[in-house]
Amino acid sequence: MDKLITTGLVNSAYGSSSRLQGGPGQLAGAAGDADKVNFAELVRDAAQGSMQTIREAEQVQQAGMVGENVSAQQVVEATLEMETTLRLAVSVRDRLVEAYQQIMQMPI
Repeated sequence: MDKLITTGLVNSAYGSSSRLQGGPGQLAGAAGDADKVNFAELVRDAAQGSMQTIREAEQVQQAGMVGENVSAQQVVEATLEMETTLRLAVSVRDRLVEAYQQIMQMPI
């Protein structure tokens, strides 16, 4: 999970929330913020991070199968990390699909 949401994104979100002033939706200096992260970038970065984690885990698994210098513990840890990443990605995907379906059912 720490691979999916980076520290930079968390700091950016915290910084944005700490600049909230007055009513909802008003950011202090919103026009001049160069470090904004939009939703599409967040999803893209999360997907790329997930794929990178899965690829690295597969490499460790393959190295363990062919007998390279990889311990059984490293293979198990990589497999568990890959499984956790995949479960999180599927959960996020399901939530996005559910939100899309709810939006499509809204009356206009």
